[in-house]
Amino acid sequence: MSMEDFPWNKEPDQKTLAKEYAECHNLDLAETEKKFEEARLKVIYEMNPILDPNFESSDSDTDI
Repeated sequence: MSMEDFPWNKEPDQKTLAKEYAECHNLDLAETEKKFEEARLKVIYEMNPILDPNFESSDSDTDI
């Protein structure tokens, strides 16, 4: 039996986490999922700003 067979080694997905959080704190599930997604994207964009759709490169040709 490998360590992967144990259920506590599997990370829950974002929807599961949002559902548990919403139920625990008596919040709206849709709103909680939306906030979780915004937080996830914020972390991704902070780690790699080029992925951010609002990223403006400083390598523009208008600076000539």
